Amino acid sequence: MKLVSYRLVLGIIVGIVFSFFTVYFFNMEDIIDQIQVYLQIDILKVIVIQIGANFKFDLLAFFTGTLNIADFAPQLLASIFIGFLSGAIAKGLKRGLIASTLVIIVAFLIWMLLSVISGEDLMALFQGAQLSGTIGGILSAILGAIIGGLIGGFVSGPYEEV
Repeated sequence: MKLVSYRLVLGIIVGIVFSFFTVYFFNMEDIIDQIQVYLQIDILKVIVIQIGANFKFDLLAFFTGTLNIADFAPQLLASIFIGFLSGAIAKGLKRGLIASTLVIIVAFLIWMLLSVISGEDLMALFQGAQLSGTIGGILSAILGAIIGGLIGGFVSGPYEEV
């Protein structure tokens, strides 16, 4: 019986922890104002804003020409950084891809769960005009994490079976 590698699990855990505040590394001023407003009122809303910042950019709008690269570069860089960290810790191309993809999926699920608990209106994100932005944000986060995970897994070298 073979146990799950500690490097893969550690890469996923570190990636999830970094997904809470990685956007601040690249774009602090936009999110910090929202956090200052909600910090005194509702700490759960602050956590939702922190995780949701990873999904606020829209790759579909960029390719349709309605969004400038400077508008979403910080969030894309944050996703690439999260993927790079989890891929480098997991070590190996395939394991880096798995770790980075799982990090974004788990962060998305945490964001949805905490949004429901905090009473945020999720139906508004998945209907009408915001549907394209939400799907574009999710696709952008997944794409950035996959790119970062592949780079991190490649840089860290092949995984050695023990």
